[in-house]
Amino acid sequence: MRKLTCALLCLLMILSIAFCLTGCKSRTDEMAGLEVHTDKQINKMKKQVIKCINKQDKEGLKKLFSKDAQKHIDDLDGKLDQLIGAFNGNKIESAKGRGPNFKGSIQTQPLHIYGKYHLVLNSKEKYRIYISFCDKNDEEPDKEGVFQIELRTFSREESPRDFSGG
Repeated sequence: MRKLTCALLCLLMILSIAFCLTGCKSRTDEMAGLEVHTDKQINKMKKQVIKCINKQDKEGLKKLFSKDAQKHIDDLDGKLDQLIGAFNGNKIESAKGRGPNFKGSIQTQPLHIYGKYHLVLNSKEKYRIYISFCDKNDEEPDKEGVFQIELRTFSREESPRDFSGG
């Protein structure tokens, strides 16, 4: 009886250690999967935003915004006109940036993804654009989509003294 109890305890310990180790591995895999997901999503969103700006497609750009943002951003149409107008008809030739940042996860929603890109226009001017969007929100699907695009047409050195962005 004693040998059987010891054998069962050893088996339980082995199983619990194996479970703990695979649990850690799956969390690492999940985070790697989330990074791949955010990379794909921000690249897709970046391409859509740039395509709309290059085509001066205000309506297409507006559709990228979440329904909630479309309702709550004051004068969204006017702000989109300003955004497109800032390019003076110049086209974006390249947009390079670091990997996206994200807040939340697939399980703890909402999942917000942020991207920062350095743009080079065909006029050789250089701008920076920041794109923020909600990729997943099962509880409030109206909040899925872009909620902020920020364009900076000035360099870091030219930034106003108290400027913090936004």
